[in-house]
Amino acid sequence: MAERGAPLLETRGVGMRFGGVKAVEDVDFRLEEGELRCLIGPNGAGKSTFFRCLTKQYQPTSGTVLLRGRDVTRAPTHAIARQGVGIKTQVPNVFDGLTVRENLRLAATARHRGRAIDEACDQAIERLSLKAIGGHRLDRLSHGQRQWVELAMVVTSRPALILLDEPTAGMTHAEVEHTAALIQELNRDSALIVVEHDMQFIRSIATGVTVFHQGRIFADGTAETIMRDPRVGEIYLGKRNLLS
Repeated sequence: MAERGAPLLETRGVGMRFGGVKAVEDVDFRLEEGELRCLIGPNGAGKSTFFRCLTKQYQPTSGTVLLRGRDVTRAPTHAIARQGVGIKTQVPNVFDGLTVRENLRLAATARHRGRAIDEACDQAIERLSLKAIGGHRLDRLSHGQRQWVELAMVVTSRPALILLDEPTAGMTHAEVEHTAALIQELNRDSALIVVEHDMQFIRSIATGVTVFHQGRIFADGTAETIMRDPRVGEIYLGKRNLLS
């Protein structure tokens, strides 16, 4: 049974070992309904491993993962999705020989039936501004457009929580700006956790930032506060201020 007043997502003492190596250790994390949080940290800090524990790409070796108070620590990825979690990883999950709309329809059939499939596709196309390319095959799109289609595929399930792994990787400056606007639009209805390296992008979207270092949470705060924190600057780039 869900706990009264439980956050949307919570981890208690989550850890991940690979042999004798502790990639993540005793992470307590909390995300409220409707929140947008970015996970950052230097390479090897543990943020991506922690993210994969949330998406169930990895099974945590210790601790508990709770979704609206329900223990989902051992639940497989498809079971997590059924409980309202949309996941977009760095690995493409699209069919190049199909059109944008055909890809969306395939994604929508996982959660909808009959007319609701087309309604979900229409809403995703509208929200992600994909109407102009709805009939285009995926192999004819730019890298950024393909990423937006994958986002739209996630949106067809109308998730309460969206997990995004480096959504701007490989994008042009203009595509990054458009992606920021799309994520802010999605945050109107869904909470989001975003793993990202682009600090300016993070600053443009995030209401909260969690910094990982040596497998643990090092700091939490607003994007502005985190980027001005000299401790974060030192572990990230060896300088006092990430905004300098």
